[in-house]
Amino acid sequence: MNTNDLLLADLTKKASEIITKLKRHEVNSLVPNNEQLIKFEGISLDYSRQLINHKILTSLTKLDQLKNFKKKVTGLLSGKEMALHTVFRQGEVGLIDEGTDTWKRIEKQFFMVQELCKKLENGEKTGWTNDRFENVIFLGLGGSMIPQKFVHKALKNKYQTSRLKFGFFSNPDGLDLCEYLMSCNARTTFFVLQSKSLKTPEIFFLFDYARKWLHDHGCSKEGEFSHFSVVTSNPKSAKAKGFPNDHIFEIPEKLGGRFSIWSAMGLSLALMADKENFDSFRIGAKNMDQHFYKATVLQNLPIIMALISVWNRTFLNFTTQLIVNYSSALDNLVPYLQQLEMESLGKSINKEGVRVSYPTSGIIWGGSGFDAQHAYFQLLHQGTDIVPTTFVEVLEDKAETNNLSVSSYTKENIRAQADALAMGSPLDGFDGNRPSSIISINGVSPYNLGALMALMEHKVFVQSVFWNLNCFDQPGVELGKQLLSSKVSNFNEEL
Repeated sequence: MNTNDLLLADLTKKASEIITKLKRHEVNSLVPNNEQLIKFEGISLDYSRQLINHKILTSLTKLDQLKNFKKKVTGLLSGKEMALHTVFRQGEVGLIDEGTDTWKRIEKQFFMVQELCKKLENGEKTGWTNDRFENVIFLGLGGSMIPQKFVHKALKNKYQTSRLKFGFFSNPDGLDLCEYLMSCNARTTFFVLQSKSLKTPEIFFLFDYARKWLHDHGCSKEGEFSHFSVVTSNPKSAKAKGFPNDHIFEIPEKLGGRFSIWSAMGLSLALMADKENFDSFRIGAKNMDQHFYKATVLQNLPIIMALISVWNRTFLNFTTQLIVNYSSALDNLVPYLQQLEMESLGKSINKEGVRVSYPTSGIIWGGSGFDAQHAYFQLLHQGTDIVPTTFVEVLEDKAETNNLSVSSYTKENIRAQADALAMGSPLDGFDGNRPSSIISINGVSPYNLGALMALMEHKVFVQSVFWNLNCFDQPGVELGKQLLSSKVSNFNEEL
């Protein structure tokens, strides 16, 4: 056997021993310790309650799957992979310099975004009656919308500087959109369509609802496009449909939808929280890029998080991952991570077109931790399936109530839950050894949120390298679109 086969056999044996002990209810007392704690600026990871140690992590990094890994990271950060999202936060002289041509095109789009934001904010941009806009409504779905909803929800309470009101809508039945429009004035409402391909039928149902609403309130067909902007990688189609040039924001075809918020697709953040905060958001991500590129393996947040997921899924065969957040600002975190990870890694065919022989992405689920504790946590503690859990907390000072701050209470609550999962109570039928991690964020700011999202992107990339998957395509999603388009082939042309 070669070295790689020996390492793989040893890891498989260790995993089998862990599973055997779990089946026999042999308690290992997973106790928190500082050796399995990693920090980078405002984010830290405590993985001491996972069924993994430094020896296993080191062995995983020595497998052939991660050979030439630094070269692959270099390719990612220089835009040579199948996605360009990291280039959008690097600047003219990035972490890995690819020249200035790409950045000049990016910079032009950022300038256009800021010009639109400024004109909408100060009333220079108006609709068919020359009234200043009061509402901006974003229409889109999937990668064009899920990350934006997450960021908007997370930052709006503390970081909104705009006087404008914002809405986000995806469902083509139009029920939520039409209800929202009842409280809006057609003369002062602006719409932004966000669609990479500009071929998705759902977006045009929403577009049609918005146009009809404008027409019903007196807007002529000639004046309607003063109320619309579009972000797309298909500017030719946008122009053909009537969007004016200065209302079309182009993103590269090579920029994956679920990674696109760093581009003009992040218009909602730039508009809501001003240029300074949008820049801070991208700088947080850029600094996480640098950490990913430079940090040693055992101090590298994306690598460690990815290897824990690989260990849990491929070696221990745990089929799901639970994410529970303990800040209402992060209530849209789970949908964001579901798309990011399951669309990127939910594949059984590797880069060479060969079916894999090992489990890949687990099913991600979860939501608010406070609700979960009084609902499905019972299954986590005593159910027949073991569910690795990630607790996400926000550490910040808040007003005290009865000498106990909400932040302090939440922090102790999370650790009580994690310790209960880890140690259990065998005499009462709680076997323990239920693995978990705690991600701590020092306040939800544009900078920290950018770093967190980049962390999760890089985690997915590491997993894709280990499993030899293309994390930047989504052939299953595309198949569904193709089958649908064959049934409604003339739909877009009719609108």
